[in-house]
Amino acid sequence: MRTFTTLRHEREHDLPPTLDADVVMSESFVEHFLGEFTDPGDAVLDPFAGFGTTLAVAESMDRVPYGVEYEADRAEYVRDRVDHPDNVVHGDALELSAYDLPTVDCCLTSPPFMVCGMETNPFENYDGESDYESYLDDVRRAFSELGSVLSPGAPVLVNVVNVKYDGDVTPLAWDVADAVSEVLHFDGEIVVTWEDEGSPDREGAFGYGYDHSYCLVFRKEA
Repeated sequence: MRTFTTLRHEREHDLPPTLDADVVMSESFVEHFLGEFTDPGDAVLDPFAGFGTTLAVAESMDRVPYGVEYEADRAEYVRDRVDHPDNVVHGDALELSAYDLPTVDCCLTSPPFMVCGMETNPFENYDGESDYESYLDDVRRAFSELGSVLSPGAPVLVNVVNVKYDGDVTPLAWDVADAVSEVLHFDGEIVVTWEDEGSPDREGAFGYGYDHSYCLVFRKEA
């Protein structure tokens, strides 16, 4: 497994005008890693579907997309983006085993991010109350639930960053790696450096204080 790659952070498709592009997974990320870890015809799941980037790109690559999205309006938006709208579930990643999902060949996702000191709940679209330790418990639980729909040996690809915010750093990528490795086998990390379309040399061009992020690679043990 190659542990370093460079991708261009750009979008080919328009999204709702109120959306902050920094919170959306880059299409190039999805295309690159699905090309590396899946084959045409494979079933690909994103349990944090968001605005459907993983599903739309997977479908364009002849993979079969499935997604779960907590927000009802986002789930409807994703259904309009794909040719398999019935494969999009309005639901909770913490309850994956309760849904009528098939066994999938790959998961590619980005969980909602949190920083130390935040008091809202990322798993409820930043409504409700939580804290960083509870958030990591929820990450662990969500990926444990994911195991119920993974085929043996299926790769799980997690897009995550360490977050620099207001002068402080939350080692989110490393903490997520620790949490998920308790329930899935950790194969390692791939560092992704980003070329920003407007200013490839600008510090923090990606939007989180750094010019790189991580693809954490896990597998369901056979």
